[in-house]
Amino acid sequence: MAKRYGQQGPIPRCRQITVYTDGACMDNGKQNARCGSGIWFENDSPRNLALQIPGDAQSNQVGEIVAVIAAVAATAPYQPLKIATNSKYVIKGLTTNLKRWEDDRWINIKNTPLFKKAAHLLRLRTAKTTFQWIKGHNGTVGNEESDRLTKLGANKQDSDELDLEIPPEFDIQGAKLATLTQAMAYRGILERKKPEPRNVTNNNLRLTQNTIHRITNEEETEAAIWRGI
Repeated sequence: MAKRYGQQGPIPRCRQITVYTDGACMDNGKQNARCGSGIWFENDSPRNLALQIPGDAQSNQVGEIVAVIAAVAATAPYQPLKIATNSKYVIKGLTTNLKRWEDDRWINIKNTPLFKKAAHLLRLRTAKTTFQWIKGHNGTVGNEESDRLTKLGANKQDSDELDLEIPPEFDIQGAKLATLTQAMAYRGILERKKPEPRNVTNNNLRLTQNTIHRITNEEETEAAIWRGI
């Protein structure tokens, strides 16, 4: 049964708290990939979480963004918060890159629904929120503990519920003309255009996947096969 994350236990007010987040993906790039997120506040905290991510989007980056979403959701909006992560991808995405991505209507940006949800939750906060990059596997207790929880989450029997809904008024539509280039507009059109089904190509992909599985016992994704080609 799916489980929800959220605020749990007493939350001391005013003082800044630090949460360590991490994400990882087992069998990354394979059809049977499963990713997890780890959120660690302190020893024996009821807000420590090990999550398994539902859905088809399974990657290290997905696990890292979901960890931030869960950490913010588990913290009261009036509580000053520092998010410590070893993911520069997430930090840059939610700080230096966010305005440009919104101006470009998220064209050609991976994991858009996750970044939108994280940005929405961060903007709901009334207290100061900061990010701190930490080097992974460097002996930092919080990082090691969040990494441990990440692996526990990825290996859970059941995936957790992930709510990515945001208010319609927050979901920015349309790229700003001042920032829109011809190349960006073309990519945006391609994203909205539904490709025509190619039965021969799809059949060849299935055949290739079955052959790889028979020889190596690995379940390759279509993307991995295209990259190999």
